[in-house]
Amino acid sequence: MLMLNVVMKKLAKLESHRKPTQSRLLPRRDAFGAQRFCFLHFYFFLSLFAYARVHGLTYNASMRLIREIRCYPSYGAQGVTNSWAGTSDRADLGAYRVLRAVVDGPVDPRTGYLCDIKEIDRMLRAVVAPALRGVPHDVHSLTQALAAAFPAAARQCPVPAALLAIELHVSPHTRLAIDKGGSGMMRLTQSFEFSAAHRLFSTELSDAENRRLFGKCSNPNGHGHNYVLEVTVCGTHGADKGTVTDVGQVDRVVLERVIEPFDHKNLNLECPEFAQLNPSVENIARVIWDRLDGAFTGCRLASVRVWETPKTCAEYTGDDERKTDPK
Repeated sequence: MLMLNVVMKKLAKLESHRKPTQSRLLPRRDAFGAQRFCFLHFYFFLSLFAYARVHGLTYNASMRLIREIRCYPSYGAQGVTNSWAGTSDRADLGAYRVLRAVVDGPVDPRTGYLCDIKEIDRMLRAVVAPALRGVPHDVHSLTQALAAAFPAAARQCPVPAALLAIELHVSPHTRLAIDKGGSGMMRLTQSFEFSAAHRLFSTELSDAENRRLFGKCSNPNGHGHNYVLEVTVCGTHGADKGTVTDVGQVDRVVLERVIEPFDHKNLNLECPEFAQLNPSVENIARVIWDRLDGAFTGCRLASVRVWETPKTCAEYTGDDERKTDPK
């Protein structure tokens, strides 16, 4: 109210000193009304902003946070002495796991935290890691165990964060994930490597423009990369839900349709898709998607990620404006 009284006094003073000339666009009375309208709105939102700052209010924007732990499930929640390596002072090692929790929620403006990450660690070590203890080391059994642990993990997720997914890295090259709900979708990601040469060259550009844009990468003799390919498939988990847990199927399809045709090849000269298409990492990801899409039984392709260097990758999920044919 104090702020509003100040505003009204300023408006009254302004009206008493206004000049008799009329606005070129509005009558004098209407011009002053517009000024008063603008002032009122300006001071209203300024007051609202100040109130929010004083009382710690903020907009309810959502932030996503990912937290990882390394663990040996046989240790239990209290047995870890080296949280970085996930090891204990016990002599036995056993199966090694990397677990990730993906959470989201509003950030507290006072602390800058979404939640205390120590609480996420506690949840993963106390709920998820023990659920993997003694579970056979196959994709189906591990997926079932993650799905069974998800509801309890979601209940113990620190407020106000909400648990979106749990990821289990069974090796540096294979990972599983259960999405929100626990009984919903599971994702299986498998990594591959192939070496190939290419030349960055667009037929839509002149030679000079290609050299200027791509530099040494447009050398007519080409150059090579050791590409790392990550293929993710998804489907509903369960023994009666198809073969989404069949790692062998993923390996066979990718090896046949991508690795064998691309490995140790000159992409521009030996792969028909790149006869006219510039083999950038973005286009390579799209071409690989086209080669794999629809090739899996019991699951569907979710994403293709291609690492050209340790610093550069392209990920494609099939959302393409070129797809106009419903077939």
